[in-house]
Amino acid sequence: MDFGEDIGLWQRKLSDSPEGMARRLAVFEALGIKTGQSILDLGCGGGHLVRDVALAIGDSGRVVGFDTSKDQLQSAGALCPGLSAVHLVEGDATDMPFDDGEFDRLASIQTLEYIPNVDGAIREARRVLKLGGKAALVSVLWDHWRFHGAEPVLNKKMHDAWRQHCPHQMLPPELPGKLEAAGFAGVAQKPIAFMNSTMHENAYASWAAKLVGAYAISNGVKDADAVLWLAQLEKADSEGRFCFVSVPVLTTATAAYGHKQTVAH
Repeated sequence: MDFGEDIGLWQRKLSDSPEGMARRLAVFEALGIKTGQSILDLGCGGGHLVRDVALAIGDSGRVVGFDTSKDQLQSAGALCPGLSAVHLVEGDATDMPFDDGEFDRLASIQTLEYIPNVDGAIREARRVLKLGGKAALVSVLWDHWRFHGAEPVLNKKMHDAWRQHCPHQMLPPELPGKLEAAGFAGVAQKPIAFMNSTMHENAYASWAAKLVGAYAISNGVKDADAVLWLAQLEKADSEGRFCFVSVPVLTTATAAYGHKQTVAH
């Protein structure tokens, strides 16, 4: 997806929502971050987790926000003024410009499912982590990411169009095997599902609906259909019959073998 202009803004609104904050908190706690560590945020987006980590690790630590999008990295820089631990790097997740075992911890929130060569990205994640380093990854069960309240046929059309936005619709069930094949162990998973029953300005669903509408139009759905769908969701909200459901899954793992490296602290 292109994260420029309105799309990038809507993505940052999603990160600012209570649901976005909950994902970051789950990752933050899973990593067990300590002062002075070196942390990689793979697919850092607008830099919300980068900022949180930088405040925790202090000036003696280092957090690298890595992303393919110049626009998102610029937004991340604007979010982290004066934080000397922050470094922002543009690049390809399957060929990262970092040394073997460079990081103590690795985070990735809703990024891996967008990488066509996800196995290559996971191998790179293992390569840049120290032996014993922890990874915390959030990916979504997109088959269960749904809006309810619009007319069923139109609702299906919009969801079918949205399915094309990322190549890995159901990555979480595949992740344990992929991680173990790349040299991780101790893989564990837990859902961090949520439901919105309203579309107020601070609800994840409000901004997600805008994303779906814009993406559907760019992929052949008529403008009028997208506008009608959004109007139907808003009407359902006003009548108390709106619902949005998402099932992100937190996957954690430890770098166990595959590279001769120093041990993470």
